[in-house]
Amino acid sequence: MTTDYICPKCKAHLLLNDYLILTARKANGTGMLLLMNPEVGNYETVYHPSCKVKDGERFTFSCPVCHNTLVSELNKNLVMVLMKDESGKEYELHFSAIAGQKCTYKIMGNSVSSFGIDAPHCLDVMGLLDLA
Repeated sequence: MTTDYICPKCKAHLLLNDYLILTARKANGTGMLLLMNPEVGNYETVYHPSCKVKDGERFTFSCPVCHNTLVSELNKNLVMVLMKDESGKEYELHFSAIAGQKCTYKIMGNSVSSFGIDAPHCLDVMGLLDLA
């Protein structure tokens, strides 16, 4: 069994050919499909070359199947999907919706693991210190 990613709303599988696939939309309404490396803490992404992404730009992410937004209930600047690991354990995976910001949180109950160079700073800024 490999790691899988699931929409928390419709339970659709979001992992295809080694990419986590999400829809991302800029504040101006421009949308794109975003392919993300599924390894937690790896921030490589693939998107159409005509799409321009600037560090610091905030995106709204949604499920490509049900089109519901994936905004985290913890903070509006985070995206949340469900992650099922190789052993079948299910976690909430929260990551930044801001381009260039490298912070991810893997949460199960009161247990929080953080990843990315910006994660310690984001815990405070995003009000997540109470969870850690």
